[in-house]
Amino acid sequence: MGAPKRTDRLAAGEKLDPFTFHVTEEFNENFLHSMEDFHPRYVEDHAGRAPIIHAGLLFNFSNLTRSPSFSLPAGVAAIHTHEEAAFLQPAPVGSTLTVSWKITDTYEKRGRLYQVVEALITTETGNQVLRRISTNIYMGEG
Repeated sequence: MGAPKRTDRLAAGEKLDPFTFHVTEEFNENFLHSMEDFHPRYVEDHAGRAPIIHAGLLFNFSNLTRSPSFSLPAGVAAIHTHEEAAFLQPAPVGSTLTVSWKITDTYEKRGRLYQVVEALITTETGNQVLRRISTNIYMGEG
């Protein structure tokens, strides 16, 4: 089996390996401490529902570099140039989440390669939590 395909060489329709993570109460609280954000929705049950996972944690753990198959050679960097995001529904603390990535477009502009990537976070029951459409440019020699 050969080396995985470099991320900057993926074409529209290709996918990166998904990433799964579990957000415990302690994990969420540690993130809340780092953000200094203790809004009750993140730490208290409300109307019989568990606290929700902080939006910043969802963004952080859905970055392209979290994919186990993300790969760039030394000297090449992915630079984030554009972002669109839609929060589809909250995810309760205690959820196991999976992030999947799909390349939706690639194009060249001013001699540089751009890549558009859709990231989708889902719960273990298949509920969609967050959809991100990110555009990256790849620079450097590799």
